[in-house]
Amino acid sequence: MEPPLAGLIAPHIDFHRGGPTYGWAYQDLLERADADLFVILGTCHAGMADPFAVTLKPYDTPMGAVAVDRDFYEALHARTGQDLLASEPAHRSEHSIEFQAVMLQAVLGPRRPFTILPVLASYLHEAVWLGTEPEADPRVPRFLDGLRETIAASGRRVCVVAGVDLAHVGPRFGDATPNSEASLAAVERADRAMLESVLAVDARGFYDQVAADQDARRICGLSPIHALLRVLPAAPGRLLQYRQWPDPEGAVTFCAVGFP
Repeated sequence: MEPPLAGLIAPHIDFHRGGPTYGWAYQDLLERADADLFVILGTCHAGMADPFAVTLKPYDTPMGAVAVDRDFYEALHARTGQDLLASEPAHRSEHSIEFQAVMLQAVLGPRRPFTILPVLASYLHEAVWLGTEPEADPRVPRFLDGLRETIAASGRRVCVVAGVDLAHVGPRFGDATPNSEASLAAVERADRAMLESVLAVDARGFYDQVAADQDARRICGLSPIHALLRVLPAAPGRLLQYRQWPDPEGAVTFCAVGFP
C-alpha cells in the first residue's frame, strides 16, 4: 500500500487549458490523501508587502463554501509571531488558491468533511531579483519552520497543496521572438531539469537552479514550490504529468506532482 499523500503540486491555470493536469493531481489526492486539513500555498502574482498572507474567509465554490481552519491558524500564528493577516487583501484578486478550493470541494466535498488554510506566498522572486539568499528575510524561515512544527504538533492529517504554474514564455510575457517547436522543447528540458530538485524535495537546489538564469522562464510558482519543499518530509515526489499550452505568443507550462 502506498503511503498517504503529504503534499501535492497542481496547476492554477484555467480549467480549459489545465484540466487534464488537474485531473492527474486530484486523482492522486483522491486515491492517497487521508487528510482532513489542506494547507494551500498559492502564488501572489502582484506581490505584497509580507512574504506570507492568510485569509480566514471561507472560499465560495459552485458546490458550496470551503471552511478555513481557525484553530490551526491560531496555533500557527502563535508559533510564527507574525501578523499573517496584514496582507490579507492580496487574496481578493488572486486565483491560485481558488482553483484548489474548487477542486477539493468537487473531489472530497461529497465524501468527507475537510478544512483549509489558504496562504499566499511572495518572497522567492524578490530573492532572485536582489541576488540574496532565499530566506534572507527572517520572516520567511520563521513562518516555514512554524508551519512545519504546527503540522507536526497538531496531530491532524494534513496535506500541503501548492497551486502553481511553471514557465511563461513568448512575446506576451516579454520575450523578443514567438515560441516555436524547438524553443518549447528547450523550455521543457529546462523545466524537467528544475523538477528534478522538486522531486528530490531539495528546496536549496530548486532555488539555485532558478537563480542561475535569473528566472529566465518566469516560473510563476517559485515561492509556493519552495515553501512546499521546506515543509514536507524528505521523501521523493513523483511527477504525475507535465504539460505545455503551446501558444506562439504566450506559452505556459505546468505539472502535477505527488509527495508521500
